Amino acid sequence: MSRNTIRLDVERLIKQTGSTDPFEIFDYMNVIVQYDELGKDILGYTLRYKDVIIIVLNSRLSESEKYITACHELGHVICGHSLNAEFLRRSNLTYVRQGNEYEANVFMVELLTYKANAAEFANEDQLLYDCGVPKWAERYIDWSYLKARADFNSSSSIY
Repeated sequence: MSRNTIRLDVERLIKQTGSTDPFEIFDYMNVIVQYDELGKDILGYTLRYKDVIIIVLNSRLSESEKYITACHELGHVICGHSLNAEFLRRSNLTYVRQGNEYEANVFMVELLTYKANAAEFANEDQLLYDCGVPKWAERYIDWSYLKARADFNSSSSIY
C-alpha cells in the first residue's frame, strides 16, 4: 500500500468519523479495546475473532503510549492487514521500509499529523512534540508533504 493511499484512507476515515482520536474511531467501528498486563516489552496487538476486531493494549502504558499504540493498531485494521499476526514491542520500534509494520507506522504518523500546519511550528522537533509523534517514528513523516501544504497565511503562522 502506498503512502498516498494510506493518506487518503486517513482522510476518508476522519471525514467519516469526525475524529482523529483512535479511541473514538474504535467506538465508531465497533472495535473492542481491552487492557491487559503484557509485560515490559509488548505494547499491544490486534486480533480478530469471527467478525469482531479486538485491540489489546498493555495496561502498563502511559496515556501517550496507549494513544500512539492505538493509532498504530488502527493502522493495521484500516490497511486491511491479516490480524493475529504480530505484537508491537518496544524492541521493534525501529524504522522499516516495507510491509505491514511500515504501513501501520505510516498510518499512525499520518493520523497524528493530519491537521498539522508546518507554518505554525518553529522547527520539526516542535511539530513532533505537539502532534505526539514519538521520536522513533520521525523517519515515517513525509516532511516535504507537510511543508508543501503549510499555510503561511493562517493566523497561527509564525512566519
